[in-house]
Amino acid sequence: MPCLLHLPVPLAFSGQDKLIHAAAYAGMSYLFWHSWPGSRMLYRTAGAVLFCSLYGISDEWHQSFVAGRDASVFDWLADTAGAILLVSLLYKRGAKAT
Repeated sequence: MPCLLHLPVPLAFSGQDKLIHAAAYAGMSYLFWHSWPGSRMLYRTAGAVLFCSLYGISDEWHQSFVAGRDASVFDWLADTAGAILLVSLLYKRGAKAT
């Protein structure tokens, strides 16, 4: 069966790839956050951001070895920003609940 996804995907607007990176890593940080129930909110917040940021670095490093892909510091920054944004919202929501 032929592969239906071909990279790079055409972009609808400038910066779309950064938005996709931020959204994907926001989702990852949400999953990390909820994988540590009962732990202190500060640890969950810092852990989620640190995990996502390090994973983003490793992903960009890996892409530097893949033909047709490139590593970008700006992609990593978008990854980290997405994680920070979501866990900040979760942290504020949790702080108001307690």
